[in-house]
Amino acid sequence: MRREMMALNGVLAAVLLAALPVTYAWANPPGTDEVKDQPGMEPTVTRGMPDLVRYWNFDPPRSPLFDISRVTISGDARIRPEWRNNSNFGLANTSGLGRATGAASNGVTDQFVQQWARLGLNYAVSPDVDTFFQMQYAKNWGANNSPSAANDPNTLTSLGIRQAYILIRNLGIDGLSIKGGRQLIVMGNQRLFGSFDWNNIGFSFDGVTLQYSQKMYEVWGGWVRLADTEANAANSSCGTGTTGCAGGGGVVSLGAGNADADLFFTRVAFKPMAGLSVEPLWVYLNNNAAVVPGGNSAVGTATTFGGTAAHAPGQQRHTLGGRIAYRQGPFDGTAESYWQTGSIGLAQSSDRLRINAHAMAFEGGLTVEQLPWTPRVGVEFNYASGDGSAKSCDGSTGAGCGGNANTFENLYPTNHILMGYADRMAWRNMVGYSASVQMKPSIAQHLDFRFWIFRKANNNDCWYTASQGCFSTATAAGNSGGGTTTGIATSNSLYKEIDGVYTIFFKENKVAWQAGVSYLLAGKMLDQLAAGNAAGSGASAVNSIWAYTQVHVNF
Repeated sequence: MRREMMALNGVLAAVLLAALPVTYAWANPPGTDEVKDQPGMEPTVTRGMPDLVRYWNFDPPRSPLFDISRVTISGDARIRPEWRNNSNFGLANTSGLGRATGAASNGVTDQFVQQWARLGLNYAVSPDVDTFFQMQYAKNWGANNSPSAANDPNTLTSLGIRQAYILIRNLGIDGLSIKGGRQLIVMGNQRLFGSFDWNNIGFSFDGVTLQYSQKMYEVWGGWVRLADTEANAANSSCGTGTTGCAGGGGVVSLGAGNADADLFFTRVAFKPMAGLSVEPLWVYLNNNAAVVPGGNSAVGTATTFGGTAAHAPGQQRHTLGGRIAYRQGPFDGTAESYWQTGSIGLAQSSDRLRINAHAMAFEGGLTVEQLPWTPRVGVEFNYASGDGSAKSCDGSTGAGCGGNANTFENLYPTNHILMGYADRMAWRNMVGYSASVQMKPSIAQHLDFRFWIFRKANNNDCWYTASQGCFSTATAAGNSGGGTTTGIATSNSLYKEIDGVYTIFFKENKVAWQAGVSYLLAGKMLDQLAAGNAAGSGASAVNSIWAYTQVHVNF
């Protein structure tokens, strides 16, 4: 009995000793924060990091580290109605006529309203450390598809994250910064990388970038993850009790486990004199997203309509080149040129094609400040290579592909305005000539008039629109999905475009209103497709009209 009592007393003593810290915490809750500055064993905390400041001050957040004066709120909103007439140029959506996309009717007239709203929260942790979080609501009005179901599930998918990153400046070296998280990548004239704000969603990237800035030069580079197919597959069942949910670290085994898409880049900007910038660039696109161990399922060059899919899986592509920008007095101009090399897979064949593509763009302008409205007159030339074997390439066997893939990869650009306001052209398999006039009736008003001539660079490849999809193909008989246009669409003349846009800023430049219209005159190739013969005798293509107006508010 005595031995049992001693054992019981021992247990009670152990329990009391263990409970003393807890009872002290109950009796004396922390009145001030204890910041630990000495090394030692730290208890495990939920966030998985040493507990420098007591974790209970963050849930709910009550830390004295937070200062409301360091919070900056920004935002913008836009509403834009658009109207298109004869967007198909009167062509029926049939493979026999080479039409690849669009509605089935010959003359499409449509109007729709797009809207987005963004709210950004920036917290300056210190003069060199910022955290930024930007939410975005983007939607086409009425996109729930059901007038009797205002709470249709489609209305619940319009909220997303545009940006979410941590920025640390002067990282051990003055001028060196690192940014990690969801962010924008914008370069130069945005021909290869742009925010694409004209689009209702735009481009964002998840990754890490480094930037080193000095007075005479700037170095910028980074890595972004474009797709992680294993994690996506695991996350597809999130909420059903699997470990694939966010933060679980679960992946789906696909053998090699490398079915990802990554992009690496390095850009240097030299500024040898005022108004001059020389910007060499290297980009590496490594897209294995559709490669399954034991076989090659990459889309590659042999797509349904005989063209090359944008950012196609199964490719390792290097882009080398650069941009020169000059502005001095009344003159301004830019020149860009890029060469792409590497290899790309085919849809079913184990063969790979060698990438050999290139593009160039030159533009210049003269501003006459002495004249009323300060007019600027500009000219522009754009070229991007196409693939002469696109229409004959058999993705199953590799036959007829010529061994090369020559369609230029436009990457992630803002093609709007750069390739016309109407968004019917990408920097792929194209030749474009432009003349423009810009004027400022007042400091708050802007007029922009442009005239474009667009042609195919290679008639055996697709006509790619601003979204880089194939609008019209030149697929030969027997190749999947394209019918036969051989001997019919012999011309590479696509269309001419006339643009007119007016913009006015008011309310201390916080509000802008813009209205624009584009008139597209069908070229000979479209007439040939409409008539069904190379002579273009018979039915003709129909000219197209596009118009819009938008209100933009920012703060």
